[in-house]
Amino acid sequence: MKIQLKALLSCGAAAIALAAGQAWAADDVAEEAETVEAVVITAAPVARGNTIVTADAIAAQPAAMNIINAIQDVPGVAIRGSDAFNADPWTYGVNIRGFDINLRSSKIGQTIDGMPAYNASYYLGGAPAQKYLMSENVERIQIDQGTTGVGSASASALGGTIAYITRDPKEEAGGLVAITFGDNEARRYAGVYDTGRVLGDTTRAYVGLARFTACRWVYGCSDGSGFDEWHVEAKSVTELDKLTITARISYDDAVDDPLIEASRSFLDGTTAGDASVPAWTSTPAGVNENWAHAWSAHRENTLAYVKFDYALSDAVQFEVAPYFHHQKGQGDWAPPYQQIAIGPDGVRTIAGGTAAGSSRKRAYYGWTDASGRQRAVVQGLDYTDVDGTRITSSLCYGAGGAVSASCVPLQTYRTSLYSHDRYGFTSKARFEFGQHRVEAGVWYEKLDRDFGRAWRQIVDVRKGPDYYTAPQLIDFMQHFSTDQWKLYVEDVWTLGDLTLTGGLQKYLIEIDGETEGWDAYGKSTAPLRTSLNADSDVLFSLSALYRVNENLQVFGGFSQNYGAAGDWALEKTQTDTSKLKSSVADDFEAGLRFHGRRFSAQVTAYYINYKNAITFYSADFITGGPSGSNGGINYTAGTSGAYANTGKGIESKGVEASFVYDLSEAFKLSGALTLNDSTYQEAFTGGTANAGSVKPVAKGNEVPGAPTTLVSLGLDYRRDNFRAGVRAKHTGKTAGDAPNTPSLYLPAYTIVDLSAGYRLPLENGRAVDFQVNVTNLLDEGYIGGMLDEFTQRYTRGAPRTVSAGLSFSF
Repeated sequence: MKIQLKALLSCGAAAIALAAGQAWAADDVAEEAETVEAVVITAAPVARGNTIVTADAIAAQPAAMNIINAIQDVPGVAIRGSDAFNADPWTYGVNIRGFDINLRSSKIGQTIDGMPAYNASYYLGGAPAQKYLMSENVERIQIDQGTTGVGSASASALGGTIAYITRDPKEEAGGLVAITFGDNEARRYAGVYDTGRVLGDTTRAYVGLARFTACRWVYGCSDGSGFDEWHVEAKSVTELDKLTITARISYDDAVDDPLIEASRSFLDGTTAGDASVPAWTSTPAGVNENWAHAWSAHRENTLAYVKFDYALSDAVQFEVAPYFHHQKGQGDWAPPYQQIAIGPDGVRTIAGGTAAGSSRKRAYYGWTDASGRQRAVVQGLDYTDVDGTRITSSLCYGAGGAVSASCVPLQTYRTSLYSHDRYGFTSKARFEFGQHRVEAGVWYEKLDRDFGRAWRQIVDVRKGPDYYTAPQLIDFMQHFSTDQWKLYVEDVWTLGDLTLTGGLQKYLIEIDGETEGWDAYGKSTAPLRTSLNADSDVLFSLSALYRVNENLQVFGGFSQNYGAAGDWALEKTQTDTSKLKSSVADDFEAGLRFHGRRFSAQVTAYYINYKNAITFYSADFITGGPSGSNGGINYTAGTSGAYANTGKGIESKGVEASFVYDLSEAFKLSGALTLNDSTYQEAFTGGTANAGSVKPVAKGNEVPGAPTTLVSLGLDYRRDNFRAGVRAKHTGKTAGDAPNTPSLYLPAYTIVDLSAGYRLPLENGRAVDFQVNVTNLLDEGYIGGMLDEFTQRYTRGAPRTVSAGLSFSF
């Protein structure tokens, strides 16, 4: 496939990726910014730094690419990822002005059509945006870098908001069928059908379906690991006089095998793609535990809403939107042993003791009984299995600890169990009178989340990774319930060329948690119940926008962004919830927007003060094992540890700028620059849950994952039905961990992407479109993934990847 695609390119495909620029939007509200003529990036004319990525930018990507990559050239935004299509949620990350979305943390709000996405980290069951969306149906993405609108439905928007807006159904019936082929055996099949006006011309609707499969680029697909995703979504708009009803539902079923992180010394000293191994073997320790397919994440996500918009008059409008989100999933790892729990009577139990002196035992070898069932044998321990079978140490171990040749290595799947139901509503009322436009709203959400862990015995490591579904050991089970309210009001006051905006918001959050209890021997005890109040103070925002003339705007303002402590804080049972405070980020901004006939630009300066930072305290890495290995993953880490405030958090300051220049009718030059300085304001000691020992961080240390320099340049060409372009993105040297270990800094790198496309119109409104994309054209070697601030584990960026897409619209 790679040879065929490169041949296509050599026959004349130049490239387009992203033309980053700024254009003047409509002068009313952000929702109208898409009316600007075909520009890839624009901005809403509001008194805060923001960028809007249009459908053109999304379509310029490979169809199989993670939709988050469409914002990679937005000033202030750094996208990480190691999969060729950034389809791996384990290693991908986003950083905006020093605030991160990564495997274990989420400090940037995300919404889908104004509905709250589940803004938890992926490790806690969160879902990246691509699990809710088909790229063909996304109209635009608005990024508020830093300052978040007071009406945004997010309680974790310390570093701003990423808002995805899906398109409305079309007026006329028609559809699209698309297919994408690419390196790494990437295949994506998609179809969308619009009904046009139906039901007495009151309703429009569409339904879309997509299937995506690809291998991880490591080992060239030979190890059998990769990505497999089904996605379906539908949307309808019904207009009944003054009432508009919009409904949308999406369902996503995905299995994702990650790139496996490694130490920098491993990546810098080898040419290995990652820390994974190419095949399952009969050797659990150090081999099978690093087979990528054993690290799978299985997730199903269903998100639905119905939005009722009632216009009483041109000046009075009401909206209410109930929504529901269900997720169920499982995360797999494969520890190189089996773990069992023994009761005081010497009988194995299913529930594992978690108290001090727990009776858990590790079994590295097993004896096979007459029925072919392997039994865990623990050196020096005799016990009775759950079915009454007597298991003695002598079945596998002889004098001096010698292992019998008849016994085989044991291995387990440690499965993390995810399940949650979110339901609630957003609502708002808008009033216009005189020079004022007032909006007030209420957002309510109820979250019921279950989180647990079970160990499942692998049938026979000599035959493969198949395992018994019945748990061998239940590690822990937790249940959380969150009641969350947000109240807000905003007044936009227009005084000629000056527009003043003031807002207030208040969060009311109550969280209850229950951890099922067992004693040291697995006997059921009273559950541990905890609670947390995460109410906010009244949060303020005030900003101004001044139109100097028809070409120039000046804006500036102040806002307080909120990052509520979530139920994740109650997962760790040693957290003192009476002392834990939620985080607040004070954001100051000032900037200019200019729009001329051929040149447009925006520049924003910002300062952010992040208070009441929260960090984790624990020591989860271990020493030992059958071969005396050091520094291994603690597969038994569960509910131990604590979250606590560390005082002042991040301080970020910097400048963001972007421009677009029409060189001619066919050529467009664009660019973006970010100069950012994000540092820790106080010294502290902290870590990441289940990820490593705590480490000291000095005052003034650079925030990892937040590059000090980002530079993007793009050149667009478009004439008649042909489009082409090139984009280069430079990411400066970046701290690789919170302690700023010199050897762990991420080196600077530059990625060049190319693509080209041709649209062939046919009769009766039909058309065929062909597009070729090359990402990482120069095959740059770089560190693409950094799991979080403390883990000190990394992944390589993907090599050059070629894909081609063909679509037919009718």
